[in-house]
Amino acid sequence: MPAPAPVRLSKSKFVAGVQCLKRLYYQTYQPELAGQPDESQQARLQQGNEVGLLAQSRFPGGVFVGFEHGSDGALTQTASLLDDSSVPAIFEATFQHQGVLVRVDILQRRPANRWRLIEVKSSVDVKDYHVYDLAIQAHVLRGCGLDLSSCCLMHLNRDYVYDGRQYDPTELFAIRNLTGQIRKLDSEVPKLLKAERKALALEHPPDVTPGRQCSEPVPCEFYDCCNPPVPEHHISFLPRLSDKKQAELLDR
Repeated sequence: MPAPAPVRLSKSKFVAGVQCLKRLYYQTYQPELAGQPDESQQARLQQGNEVGLLAQSRFPGGVFVGFEHGSDGALTQTASLLDDSSVPAIFEATFQHQGVLVRVDILQRRPANRWRLIEVKSSVDVKDYHVYDLAIQAHVLRGCGLDLSSCCLMHLNRDYVYDGRQYDPTELFAIRNLTGQIRKLDSEVPKLLKAERKALALEHPPDVTPGRQCSEPVPCEFYDCCNPPVPEHHISFLPRLSDKKQAELLDR
């Protein structure tokens, strides 16, 4: 029998794999095991969608790439928009390179046929894990031949004061240039991709010991699969217990 085709990764799956290879495996093959999002998680998702639309309004004339015709249609539309110099920005521009598909929140046209990559987040500052989100996008776009002038993260401005009438997108958001941090990950991204593909080629989920990655940098939707209920007075309830010490006590 021919070998199965490799799984196509997305930027969200890549970032999930950076957090935990087991989380990536479950997302890919057993998504039905995920816990249902609570009200706060649903609210954050809705907020993220609203923030994304507000961010687009900061780039008038930008064109949205739809996904109603699947990835092939989005890739074709993106290629057409890249060639149209009258388009100042592309929203959800879609690219694929070596089995990784990414949709870019905002791709802004810059002089000399260069492009500014912008990832939008609803946070009020830059989180450490955000750089991996940008890094995989930069990896794919450069692989597709794009010349990136910068890689930026666009987040809410904590000092912005809403007047109660209408949001001002020019003041609502702050844009941070993370190009230097992304460049430092250039050699790490291929290694991470290799590890993720190796995990996805397994017949069973990879053996990953539960730990801090179950809740950081974001709560894993498969937490209950790896963390069954523990008895009363379990050592995990001890205060200020390091992961290393907890592992030692569990072994005993």
